[in-house]
Amino acid sequence: MKTYLMSFVTQLKRYSDSLDKTSILIDKPWAMIDEEFEMQKLIFRKNKELIMSKNGQVTLGKWDYLSEAKSLLIDRGSDKILFNEGFIDQGVMILKLDGTQNKYFALANENQIPDLDVFTYLKKLRYTKLNIVINELCDGRTLEIQRYADRTDAYRGNRVYIDSEEVEDGSYCMKLDNRKIVVKQSKIEAILYRNKYITKDGIELSIEQSEMGYRRCNDFVFINDLPAPDGKYIIGVLNSVKVRKGMIV
Repeated sequence: MKTYLMSFVTQLKRYSDSLDKTSILIDKPWAMIDEEFEMQKLIFRKNKELIMSKNGQVTLGKWDYLSEAKSLLIDRGSDKILFNEGFIDQGVMILKLDGTQNKYFALANENQIPDLDVFTYLKKLRYTKLNIVINELCDGRTLEIQRYADRTDAYRGNRVYIDSEEVEDGSYCMKLDNRKIVVKQSKIEAILYRNKYITKDGIELSIEQSEMGYRRCNDFVFINDLPAPDGKYIIGVLNSVKVRKGMIV
């Protein structure tokens, strides 16, 4: 979860509010899971008093917002902790412990997220803000495609993620329509379609093409999902493809 929080902050920082708007923070029922994996509730009062409740036990502390550093100082009585702003909105606060690289904490506003399911809330928010569409891969993973504003599907140049992380270079099979997405530097380099053709001899060829209806050199050719043997295949009238090592030449 903390890795996801770090990725979320990096990708959506420009959409974040700030605790300069103290109305976001004050007199809201904030809840977080602490290091002991227990629920802790915090209420930030206008007079800088902090009410902390854990397992029904209430502790009083203090808080202050340091606008110059965009940091939240929490005095728990036994210690003082400084958090830096990560991502802020009406429903969630993602804060990073000052001086650490990736120690993030998420606080949920119970008025906005009654079930306190921060992960689902953040995932939906990320999909909306980044215009992401999801596609299930043949291996069961989910490919997240960040679309251009005027596109409704995958397109060359779209940025892609798996579990909010950048994607390794390679080709990825889409489960729904068996397309292959070729990825380079976490962007779509090409989209390959498998089109079927029946030869003069009744053999069904499956050709992996970068554009619908256009056969090109180096397109992969399959018969029964195996690379097609070398040879010349007649397709329709006065139309043929030559195959060598499973590719059109």
